[in-house]
Amino acid sequence: MLEVRLLGTFDVRFGGRPIAFSSRPAHSLFAYLILNAGLPHRREKLAALLWPDSPEETARGNLRHALWQVRKTLPRTPHTEFLMADDISVAFNASSEYRLDVAILKTLTDDASTDMLELVLSEYRGEFLPGFYDEWVILERDFLESFYEHKMAHLISLLQKENRWLDVLEWGERWIFLGRKPEFAYRALMRAHAAKGDMAGVAMTYDRCLKSLTELSVVPSTETRMLYERLKKEGSKSGNGLNQESLTRL
Repeated sequence: MLEVRLLGTFDVRFGGRPIAFSSRPAHSLFAYLILNAGLPHRREKLAALLWPDSPEETARGNLRHALWQVRKTLPRTPHTEFLMADDISVAFNASSEYRLDVAILKTLTDDASTDMLELVLSEYRGEFLPGFYDEWVILERDFLESFYEHKMAHLISLLQKENRWLDVLEWGERWIFLGRKPEFAYRALMRAHAAKGDMAGVAMTYDRCLKSLTELSVVPSTETRMLYERLKKEGSKSGNGLNQESLTRL
């Protein structure tokens, strides 16, 4: 099976062994084709997409060379061709045996269970095609980052409802490491520390949130500030951490 990771890295393996493409254009072409597996792309449009600043003839020549490199690099199997190409169009064979992290991530639906969210969101290991700045890459990267943020918020909301505070801590930290300075995650961490009676952890998390947002020249939202003040107040009253009823109110 061909295993492809485009999130946080560019890694292609076949039978567990790494496959190295010989040029960045070959990387880009392969990534675009497998991301749109099963869709035939006219050669002139591919050339214009990947080499938008080059004359048409130059762009088409670059495409032919990159396509040759991709074909040379991809393994051949007795029963499957990964690429389907003719004089008019090129496509990645969606019927071939392959695994793509982006495709797996996109299978998540709004009604996904907690377990399914945890399983699939573990595929996200960073931004799409880091180090590549083609226009189509940037658009896909922005979409996937927004998609990830939305699903992470849903997962952490479910974990809080299920009182799985250790999991909230784990996934909240993961989101902060990979996401866009998410205040939602910091608030979840504060609630989790409060549930465990760790008011020092609440204060440290709020301080981290302040510093993180300062890097963006913004301040915490009213919701975040009010949550911190309420957690401090409730924590000082209880002494042993907040119960679920108190956390639900916060």
